[in-house]
Amino acid sequence: FGETGHLLLALSCLLLLLVPSARSSPVAPPPPLAPIRCAPCTPLQLSACPAVPARCPEVLREPGCGCCLACALSLGDACGVHTAPCGSGLRCTPRAGDPQPLHSLVRGQGACREDEEALMLIHNTVPTEESDLHSLHALLQLSQPTDTTARDAIRARANAIRKKLVQLGPCHTQLHAALDTIAASQQALGQQFTSFYLPNCDKHGFYKAKQCETSLMGQPPRCWCVSSWNGQRIAGSGDVTVDDLCQQEVTH
Repeated sequence: FGETGHLLLALSCLLLLLVPSARSSPVAPPPPLAPIRCAPCTPLQLSACPAVPARCPEVLREPGCGCCLACALSLGDACGVHTAPCGSGLRCTPRAGDPQPLHSLVRGQGACREDEEALMLIHNTVPTEESDLHSLHALLQLSQPTDTTARDAIRARANAIRKKLVQLGPCHTQLHAALDTIAASQQALGQQFTSFYLPNCDKHGFYKAKQCETSLMGQPPRCWCVSSWNGQRIAGSGDVTVDDLCQQEVTH
């Protein structure tokens, strides 16, 4: 699967954890966010897709901006960032009580659960200092250009989250501005809008050690390590992959 789709699949499971605690003061909601459309699949991308087994009970498109078809996973199957998608009515979620849910999904240690059960689990998950729970990439849930129903659902979900977004620290301040920038850029650039960056914030409103820019062209995300206080790239550091750990994540 494409790295963009995999990352968004993992983060979509944590969507409802994006709203920080109610003790903070709310920020006035900005204008509605339009859905982001994936770039069309090229013949080269389609020709590189692996064959789906003939006995597969359900065939689904890859998550996010993926171009290939895959055999869907069944209820209870292990799932994660680098696995096939869960079947219809199912959602890939971290195990109950998992202190690092996103890390577990990257390692394929989640489970396909019925959608209602998955939402209950997400509501009852308590974020911790080490949990990767606060990236807003999930709210965009990239959809195929022809999927009108999905685009409407994305728009409604994104707008609902934006209305609840609170301002806790510098990362959330930048995040609020980034949502406006994305909406304006998509409208102005159309199909030339091929990538976006949303700050990856912790629950206190500061920056997660690793930040990534997402491509709509199926390319691997470009990531880098930053200071948690101001979001600036660590001096002398280069780009890292989406699976790499920044030094701050290793030492804390």
